[in-house]
Amino acid sequence: MQKIRRMKQIEGTTTPGIIHNGGHHFLIPVQIYEDGMINCWELVDLKGLKQKIDDYWLSSHIPNGELLSIHGLGAYPVEQASWAYNDSSYYEHIQRKIRTLNPEFQNITEITPRQQQLMEARRISHSPKAIDFAVVSEFFYETIQGDGFSIFMRYGGQHYLVHLVVYEDGQVAIYNLPHPVKVSIDELAVWFGDGTFFTTIERPIVIHILDLGEVTFSEESFAENVDDKYLELLDMYKKLSGKQTTFEECRSAYHLYLEDPSEFNRAQLKEKYERVPEHQRLYLGDMDTKDMDYQRIIYTPEEKREV
Repeated sequence: MQKIRRMKQIEGTTTPGIIHNGGHHFLIPVQIYEDGMINCWELVDLKGLKQKIDDYWLSSHIPNGELLSIHGLGAYPVEQASWAYNDSSYYEHIQRKIRTLNPEFQNITEITPRQQQLMEARRISHSPKAIDFAVVSEFFYETIQGDGFSIFMRYGGQHYLVHLVVYEDGQVAIYNLPHPVKVSIDELAVWFGDGTFFTTIERPIVIHILDLGEVTFSEESFAENVDDKYLELLDMYKKLSGKQTTFEECRSAYHLYLEDPSEFNRAQLKEKYERVPEHQRLYLGDMDTKDMDYQRIIYTPEEKREV
């Protein structure tokens, strides 16, 4: 029998949630879709969502003193917190989000027992990548794509965990504030330089996490460099614009050096390597070598390459 398939675009939104895995706690944007499917590191239907909450895989809170990891930002011990939901009300919160997206609550997807058995037999765990987009015009439903990350922000005398999304047109939307804010990517540079955006905690402060609660952090276990986060945002914009990112430029310079190991090409590689945001350099190589060969060439060229 000939096999064919089609792709269907399903729109949605996000809400913060906490994944508990291996004794660690990860704050994630839970992806909620208008067809009733929810992605919490695995795509599940509403019945599956309830099971994930019952199994303490997904929740809306963690105990005081525990470390909360925020992807791409850092890890922070929770000194104290006021959480907005318990397990039951958190499930209802996500269900309300679906009803906002789909007021008629129709065409809600349910994973059948046969589909569940097939996924388990095939060892498939669906976790599709969500794509940020903005509507430019409702006429012909013209959209543009975006990309972004989470970061702390000082706003209106308070502190928030916000999500920055840069779009193809160079506009940046700041979500998870009381009201979304939009600025150009050039204007945003000032806010990265004057401390409006930050990644480290120097004193106990209350962080508002919209749709989840208020958390007091007094320090960080580790945190990314705030200047590197701005470089990362610029790279996201370059990629959306069809230009080479600093990461891609560095890899190209590396392969050029391997083909022609001249002093000029080594200097070019050094320049491009040091432009890559520091927290992304580990991904220049594979899982084993990371960026070790880049460092060897740039800083200790007398050492021989291991093959």
